[in-house]
Amino acid sequence: MTTNNESAGTYEVRDYIKWDNKYAIGIPGIDAQHKRLIELCNETYKKLMQGGSSSESGAWKPPVKEALTECVDYAIIHFGTEEKLMAEANYPDLPRHKKEHDKFTRKVQKDFEGFDEMTFTNALQFVKFLYDWILSHVAHEDKLIANFIQK
Repeated sequence: MTTNNESAGTYEVRDYIKWDNKYAIGIPGIDAQHKRLIELCNETYKKLMQGGSSSESGAWKPPVKEALTECVDYAIIHFGTEEKLMAEANYPDLPRHKKEHDKFTRKVQKDFEGFDEMTFTNALQFVKFLYDWILSHVAHEDKLIANFIQK
């Protein structure tokens, strides 16, 4: 995810995941929230990678703590919006979908509460968790909601 510009002696950190219309569910407010989650994943990844081999310096900690804080807020706002939408549409899979949201929230809260003991490797695992969530939940599970609502 990095490119080396040897002549300039610098490294450019690329996005970890790019927004693609395949992630869009066709509900503008929810799509905007999903785009923000992708931005958050990329911002955190880039700040981790820009530290490079100086991971022991702890320079990665403030951006990761900021990302964790935003993820806690994101979970409350975004999941509330989605769950309200599902309830209003009488989405039959709401209970299972809500369990997935609760699992995400518990994971992020646990990481936030254990932040002081977090290592650089744990921080990379957190970014990977966000990435996996986007690919599995946003790109698949949330599409099911949109398909149901649109029918």
